[in-house]
Parts: sequence; C-alpha cells; structure tokens
Amino acid sequence: MPNYFKKNFDSNNIIPFIDELPLWSAPFGLKLLDIIKMRKGMNVLDIGSGLGFPAIEIAMRLGDTSKVWGIEPWTEARERANEKIKALALQNIEIIDRVAEGLPFEADYFDLIVSNNGINNVQDITKTFKECHRTAKTGCQFVFTMNLDGSMHEFYSVYFDVLKKHDMKDETEKLNKHIYDKRKPIVEMEKWLTESGFFINNIITDSFKLRYIDATTMFNHFLIQIGFIESWLKVVPENKVNELFNELEENLNRNADEFGELVMTIPYSIFDCFKV
Repeated sequence: MPNYFKKNFDSNNIIPFIDELPLWSAPFGLKLLDIIKMRKGMNVLDIGSGLGFPAIEIAMRLGDTSKVWGIEPWTEARERANEKIKALALQNIEIIDRVAEGLPFEADYFDLIVSNNGINNVQDITKTFKECHRTAKTGCQFVFTMNLDGSMHEFYSVYFDVLKKHDMKDETEKLNKHIYDKRKPIVEMEKWLTESGFFINNIITDSFKLRYIDATTMFNHFLIQIGFIESWLKVVPENKVNELFNELEENLNRNADEFGELVMTIPYSIFDCFKV
C-alpha cells in the first residue's frame, strides 16, 4: 500500500512555491494540459520551461514511471524551478541548461514534447523543429502554444500612431520587426512544421485579456516590467524615450478614461502535432 504521507510537506518550505503557475503562462498552459495525451512510462520534453510550468505539473500528473525534462537557458528561472522540484520532492523531472536548437538527447527518445509559449523565444525556429523531430519517437505528440501577432494591439496601435506623428519611419520598422520576431504568423509555423516532418492534427485559436485601470498601472505591472518594457523602450533612441513614452502613456490613459479601463487582448494558438 502506498504511503501517501511520506513527503510530509513543511508549510514553511512549501508556501513560497504555491504560486508556481505564472500569470502569463496560465491561460496558454491550461489549454495545453487539456490537449496532451498521457500514459505511463513516457519520456517528456518541455522547451523553455521557465519557472517550471508546465513541466512540473506534467511530472506530477504522470508520476514516477515517466521522466520529464525541461530545458531553460535563463539561469535564475531554472534555479527557481529546481527549488520547486526539491520542495515538492519530485524524482521524475530535471530542468537543465540547454537551448532547443541543440537538444542533448538521442534520436527517437521522446513520447511527448511540449512548449508553453517558449517556441516564440528560440533563436532559430526551423532548427528547433528539426531537433524536436530528431529526438521524437514516431507518433510522438508535439503540443505548443504561442501568442499571435495581434497581441496587445490596443497598445501597439497607439505606439505606431506616436511614431507616425513624429515621422519615425526607422523606428516603425523596428517595432514591426520586434512583433514579427516574437510572434510569427500561423501560416509560416505550419510550413516549418510540415517541412520538419510533423503532421498538424489541429490548430486551436483562443484569446484572453489583461485588464488595467490605466496605462500607468500597466507600465508598472511586474509582468510588463520583466517581459515587455525593455524591448518596447529599445525601439526608440535613448534620448527620445522620455518624450515619446510620456506621450504614449498620456494617449493610452485617455483611452482608459474613455472606456473605464485599459484592456490588452492576447490572441494565441495551440498547435497539436505528431511525428510521422
């Protein structure tokens, strides 16, 4: 009979990790968890495991007959994830320092590969897909989520208007490139997946909203601070940042006053594929 009390969690140790589901990852990842097919004895890879979601959740759901690997080059996030793994006394998961373009695994190894909005951040998507195909067993399910190029259009449309007002054509192109680099069109993803040897079973599109009382609170929110603001600021020359972002904030705040809040829409897709 299993000893269900063997871990004996200490509340002082576990409390810091109860919020293991990051705000940004949650809407994408919960959909991903609905789609993955689980069975005993699986080898699983999570690309861009970040703070540990969904890799840790998948490891807990699959149990000790399976092994979950997470790859994450961000040192601080990887260390945080490994602290959670230790606190949760999990034996079937490892988070390692690797990038998706060069997976340190043998061919035909994985039964399931996932990535929760991590494919957006790799340096070379086509090389990543080829590495996923190489390390996947025939029939391996490959499920990943990605936010789309219409993400936060309420913000970007005002940003483009400000750049246009100041006749900043080069900066407009930089902003367009930033959006494309992080959020590839679905048709391009389909092409690269097919060329890499994956069959696309289904593509599901959905969206969620991030709501703020105004632009001032949005710019100061931790998610925007750690994930977005730096790349937004880099679009314009340093000596123009204060002027342009003051104007951008004022314009967004006027919109928020008119509608009672500032809403950022995040459209995203879930790709459900398998290796043929």
